[in-house]
Amino acid sequence: MDESLNKKLLYIIAGANGSGKSTLAEVLLKEKNLEFLNADEIAKEISPNAINSVPIKAGKEYFKRLKIFFDDNKSFAVESTLSGNNIVKIINTARVKNYKIILVYSFLQNCTTCIERVKKRVENGGHNVPEADIIRRYYKSIVKFWDKYRLLVDEWTMFYNGYDYAPIIASFGTNEDFTIINKEMQMNFDRIYKLAKEEINDR
Repeated sequence: MDESLNKKLLYIIAGANGSGKSTLAEVLLKEKNLEFLNADEIAKEISPNAINSVPIKAGKEYFKRLKIFFDDNKSFAVESTLSGNNIVKIINTARVKNYKIILVYSFLQNCTTCIERVKKRVENGGHNVPEADIIRRYYKSIVKFWDKYRLLVDEWTMFYNGYDYAPIIASFGTNEDFTIINKEMQMNFDRIYKLAKEEINDR
């Protein structure tokens, strides 16, 4: 029997701004029937016509709901760029509460594509992210995923999400042990990872 059927699950949908996290989340939520905790969606609830004006309120509500999910021992999903430290606290809490932690990572070819996607999102009423933040988070997200976060979770899967059709699985694994599903996409990620490391070291 699949162990996950009897265990609380925390899914972390991760990637840089504009990398298609929400698209992956929609598919996952349908398949797993999980509640999705997302600060951007909370901001829409608070102020539908000005979601960029309520980040503090949305943040407070996010952590309030997060506590409720953990207190109720519910399986759920969260979203993260992996560029900050809040997700570490969430992982640590989940670990203490005996959750199975699964990380789903989405990456794109470059930060230019991320910037273009965020601009399109804003045109459709979505939240904005300053271009400098997108670039910084793009590199940090790639490096932190590979060097740190995949080692902190129970399972991880990495997708290339740069096409208009379904995301492509590059690899999946447990900690440092992993299986390559698409060699071309894994090599693509390895190249981007190397560039990201150089970019971070040069800053």
